[in-house]
Parts: sequence; C-alpha cells; structure tokens
Amino acid sequence: MNSSNYSGRKVLLVGNVFGRDFGNSFYMILPKLLHGLIRNGCNLHAFNDREIARASTPLLTSITGWHAANRKLITTCRNFRPDLLLLGHCEVIRNSTLAAIRDEMPDIRIAYRNVDALSDGPNQKRVKRRAEIVDKIFVTTAAPILETLRGSRAEVYFIPNPVDSAIDTGRAFMRNDQDHDVFFAVNTKDSRVDFVTEAISQVPGLSADIRCTPGKPPVFGAAYLAALANARMGISLSRPDNAYLYASDRMSQLLGNGLLTFVSRSTGFGDIFTDNQIAFFDGPDELVDKLAFFARNDRERRKVAEAGWAAGHSLFASERVARYILEQSFDDPLSENYPWLQAISNPARPSQPQRKSMAH
Repeated sequence: MNSSNYSGRKVLLVGNVFGRDFGNSFYMILPKLLHGLIRNGCNLHAFNDREIARASTPLLTSITGWHAANRKLITTCRNFRPDLLLLGHCEVIRNSTLAAIRDEMPDIRIAYRNVDALSDGPNQKRVKRRAEIVDKIFVTTAAPILETLRGSRAEVYFIPNPVDSAIDTGRAFMRNDQDHDVFFAVNTKDSRVDFVTEAISQVPGLSADIRCTPGKPPVFGAAYLAALANARMGISLSRPDNAYLYASDRMSQLLGNGLLTFVSRSTGFGDIFTDNQIAFFDGPDELVDKLAFFARNDRERRKVAEAGWAAGHSLFASERVARYILEQSFDDPLSENYPWLQAISNPARPSQPQRKSMAH
C-alpha cells in the first residue's frame, strides 16, 4: 500500500491511549489506528486527555483538571502544528477548545472517531455534539448514520474496527493444544451471556470459556489474548446485534487471531464476508447447529477460520482503515473502492435502520 501521499503528515491522536491502564488495553482500537497511521507515513503524536487532566488533580471529574487538559491541548497543537487532529472518545476536551485551535490554525483538519453504537441515546448526543465543530466524523455503525446526523456541519463516514498485524498475531486454526472449543467474553453480564450459555448447553461435550460468569471474571491485557487463543471458536455478539455493520471490536479480535468466528446475520456483515469465512447464524437454533457441526468437523473448522483470518487481516487491516480516514479527512481522492463502501453502496441492500435482533 502506497503511503507516500501522507509521508510526514502530522497527526495528533487525542484519546485514552497509553494511560494508567498500564497496557491492559494494548489490543484496543486506538493503538491499532496508531500503528496504521504510522504505516501510512504519518508523523504521529498522542495526547491522553484523561491522564493530562489527572496530572493536575487526582479526580478525573475535577473542573481544575479539565481546564488544564484543554489548555495543554492548545499548547500541544502550537508546539506540534498537526495537519490532522484526530479525536477519540475524549470527553474532557471541549468544543470551544477545538474552535480556539481552529482559529489559530485555520488549515488544520479536525476529525472525530466514535466506536459505540449509534442506537445508544447518550452516544448519539456525544456524536451530535462533536458534529457542531469537527470536519469529519467516523463511526462504526453503517446505518442510519446520515439520518442520525442530518444537517450537521460535519461529513460522516463508516469505518470498521481494524485488525492489526502487530497486535492480532494469533493463529488459532494452526494450533492443537487449546483447552476450549468456544470463547465468549463481555465486560458486564447481560442477556448475551444467557443466550450463549443456553446455546452451548445444547451441544453435548462442548467446552466453553465464557467470561463474566461466576468464577470467570472479565480478563484484560495479555491474559485476554491468551484466553482468546486458548479456544478454537469464538462468538461475537454485540449490543445491539442488529445495526447494519455494527460490531464491537471483539469481532475483529476473534477474526484477527484465527478463531472460527460466529456472527449474527442480523449485523449485515454477510455483505462483506462469506459463509466460507465467518460462521453466520440466524437465531439460536442455527447457532446450536453450527457449533455442533464445527465441533465434529475440525478440518472444516480450521479451513473457515483460516479464510476468515486472512480476510480480516486484508479487508480490515489497520493501515487500510487509517488510510481511508486520512483520505476522507484531507478530501483526497480515494485510492480504492474500500470493501465496506462496496457493501454500503449496494442498492440491493435494505435501507431500514435496523434488522431483527437475534439475541434477547
């Protein structure tokens, strides 16, 4: 992938990256985008708004700390002179601060990246607030983004959660030593845990590692990737599971590390991936049937898992996603017809905001 167009372009990434989680979230989206931007030749600098706020006072909610973080972001922009200010979920930073930066640096581009579902009311408010000041918004829900932000000054685009070759290094389809057939993880117990637990209970002899259940707390950092790699298959079930092309980053983590990945058809990811790459299911009965089939047919499980791994690392590669962000942020011609654009622009696709949910 040619990165010459962005060689030396300065990007200031603002968000909760390399903070006091002490490496617990090294596999999350911001570090992957950081890698992708660098691979595109960018001169990258990171500003952790939460840590800067805490440096002035122990309390993240302190007005003193928030004031300090906003002042220091302006100082950082003066010192670094970024071409692109790329915002994550940096709620500490005020729109008035972004306006002040733009006043001083009228050529700067400001973009906002949001990875939570647009169906969530509070998240819609966060996105709409940023839409008042930024140039571009990148969200991980493909529909109904235009309806949600119609009339805003910002242009809105869909991006998938990236897969990164330096982070997603697992090859579960090559291993023979896993302890579990299935891995499923959420950070807070909800109906998805019951849904998955019930499905697995209907396949005799199936071994599962379900996180956020009694005796199986959520796990993070290297221990998370180790637990993930200790299974042959993984279930990606987001909340919601019926918004077009929305998934938590769990789906990219499972695909990227070579597990056979189960995804609800209601997400619409069948418009990008095939049944030979992902184990799509339409409701609990099909999930049970496919879990049982792949548990019995290990060769087929490995074949589909490897194909999904290869597709994830290609279609959703962090450098590819980062390049799309750069091209749209700078209003440059697109270097390719990105896979997710092909899916969204297909006139045969339904236009309704959401599809029927599979998990209750």
